[in-house]
Amino acid sequence: MANKSTTAKMSRRDGEFTIQQHETDSPILPVAQLEHLQKFKPDAVDWVIQQTLAESEFRRRETHRINTFIFAERLLGQIFSLLIGLAGITSGGYIAVQGQPWAGGTIATASITGLAVVFLTGRKK
Repeated sequence: MANKSTTAKMSRRDGEFTIQQHETDSPILPVAQLEHLQKFKPDAVDWVIQQTLAESEFRRRETHRINTFIFAERLLGQIFSLLIGLAGITSGGYIAVQGQPWAGGTIATASITGLAVVFLTGRKK
């Protein structure tokens, strides 16, 4: 969880001016703001904490769901690349056995080379 707080104060003869900024990837308010909220509306603090708990549960479920989809995508990619490689080698071998060794070798080599290039260069997003 990344948190960043910045406070700036400016004092003059007639008083003080304060600016406060807080950045977080969590929906909970900083403690100082919760204390101010407690003074203003005490039951709102419990509501904020309940909403924070609900948000954190949602984030955990969503993260798990996304990670599951990413795993399935990568697994299917590996399976399909294996099938493509096997199909290229099998068809190249079949064509070579049928009397065209250069064509069969070219087809098998092209399928393996194509897969190797994709794996070595990676996917560009």
